[in-house]
Amino acid sequence: TMPPFAFTALVLASKFLSVCAEEQQQEQETEGEEEASPKDIAIAATLIGAVSFQMGLFHLTNHRDKDMRKYTYQVINQTVSIFCSVLMFSTFNDIVQAQFSGVSPEMKVLVNMGHMLVWFLILQLTLAWACGAVGSPPSDLEDVELFIQCSGTLLAHITGFASINAWGSVQQISPFKESPSLCLLVLPISFTGQFLLQRCSDWARWKVAMKDEELSIFEEKWDEETEEAENDIMGLTLSFNLIQAVRFWDTSYLPNTEGDEPMDILASHTRIQIQRLWGLAVIFALCLFTMNYYSAKVKMSGRGSRESQELPPAGGGAKDTLSEHSAAGRDGGGESPHRPGPKATRVFSFATSTGTHTHKNFAEELRERSWEITKLAWTMGFAWCCFYAGRMSLARIAELEESMTLAVALTLSISLISFSLIRILDMIADLDSTGPRVDHTIFQIIRALGLLVGFGWEQTFDQAVESISSAVAFPHLAKFVLALFCVVVIVPAWYKYILPMAITECWEWGFLVHDLEDPEERARWERVAQHLEEKRRKRLQKTGLTPKGEEDNFYVRLTGDDSSQVAQLQKENARLRQALETTVLALKDRDGVDAGKHETHKVNLAQMDTLIQTSSAV
Repeated sequence: TMPPFAFTALVLASKFLSVCAEEQQQEQETEGEEEASPKDIAIAATLIGAVSFQMGLFHLTNHRDKDMRKYTYQVINQTVSIFCSVLMFSTFNDIVQAQFSGVSPEMKVLVNMGHMLVWFLILQLTLAWACGAVGSPPSDLEDVELFIQCSGTLLAHITGFASINAWGSVQQISPFKESPSLCLLVLPISFTGQFLLQRCSDWARWKVAMKDEELSIFEEKWDEETEEAENDIMGLTLSFNLIQAVRFWDTSYLPNTEGDEPMDILASHTRIQIQRLWGLAVIFALCLFTMNYYSAKVKMSGRGSRESQELPPAGGGAKDTLSEHSAAGRDGGGESPHRPGPKATRVFSFATSTGTHTHKNFAEELRERSWEITKLAWTMGFAWCCFYAGRMSLARIAELEESMTLAVALTLSISLISFSLIRILDMIADLDSTGPRVDHTIFQIIRALGLLVGFGWEQTFDQAVESISSAVAFPHLAKFVLALFCVVVIVPAWYKYILPMAITECWEWGFLVHDLEDPEERARWERVAQHLEEKRRKRLQKTGLTPKGEEDNFYVRLTGDDSSQVAQLQKENARLRQALETTVLALKDRDGVDAGKHETHKVNLAQMDTLIQTSSAV
């Protein structure tokens, strides 16, 4: 696994050379050529690093271990979605802040809360429309599923960062900014506010879904996807607010709403402060491991195969996909999307009961969501702790005093260490000695490491946008252009080519399989099958074997006298023949038992007939 990460050392070395070149301001000539300027070295380092990074991704996405391919696609999916979400949120947030510049901190809190509520409402309406709960239902469930995952992931991240900004601004006002303990009080306040929003949205979904007294699979999907998005929003908010208070306690300095500190303060943190933050990351990891281990005791029962314990895809956690419902309907054995049935007993969250559609009471809803959100908070808290501890550690290096250089070095270091740990954990999970619960817990730790990589690249992208926009006369316009570029170019590419690889099984073979009902797509895969068949024939011809017929897969030797291969084929044939004979004997024994039961039933029937005749005669 080392070759994929060689680019990290290469980029860091190039950055170090760039810093050294800045210290040498005098121009020198060597063999008639001028020495490269620091700007030239920086551009060269960026070019080499970018190419090396892409080659590293090719190594990982084509890894011999299919689980590593899956984790790589999931991390890329998370990173791109977080980048797009941060870019779009920061663009709109800058416009909002520019309109309300100069207002008091208390008024800024109200503005940020309103901004967050707008995105929360957009999330609810978009998922309702995409799932067909509002308006006409979609004609094809399979086509709309990918759009639901895309819109839900993007809007959940945007709303999550808006919530971080809103509740983070509460921590910046009196009396919460006076001490770490008061700053920590924002945590239960934000939980209460977010939970009340969730209850209101649950009530609204229930009213809309039961307006026609029927619960369709579209409305089920709407409820599932919305709950997943709301949990992600609260997990992001609580974890970030907690880490803000912890950093305030650890360093006696409260970072701003984005978690940033001035470079002089960032570089002055002591070793004990950094070690405490790393220790807190370990505690979060242990809490995450313990909660997932014991919560998996019930969930993992009856699951013996590792395939049943896969991580939920980034951006969605629904257990039943729309395509499964669609396939059941086409086969005639499933339920109608518009008719309630056994699968349509989806449990919504408001306290009442109507027919077969039940609601959870307040205590049950609070307990279940608190448990899931706590696990999400531990996961994201671990990622935040590792990120900020790593930033504080690297900031002590004098050569990394520039913000952009520090961001790039930190992100590449995080990527190197995280993918190495993911590989080690995957190898542990592959061991036969680990049970289903341990494997499930390891997968959650891997998910947390994937979030760490996503957070690292998100901060780097944000710093890059700030650097580019600060170099132009109109920074807000520059951010808007970058956001427009993101929407027009990056989001469609992520939607078409990256997201499907992460949420489907396509990561296993490394390419997308589209609708086979399309004649062009069907012809394409027929050509692929013909190509594979031709390669197989050529390989067999080289070994001296050739197919005996098109109808089977048995082969006979036509040329040569290699007795070893003949003996191997005979041995395999004998093994198969013995297995077949064993199966035939087992079937005969079962037939004998069935015949005996049949004879016993015939005797019992004859006795009953005799008793009936005797009774009639009497």
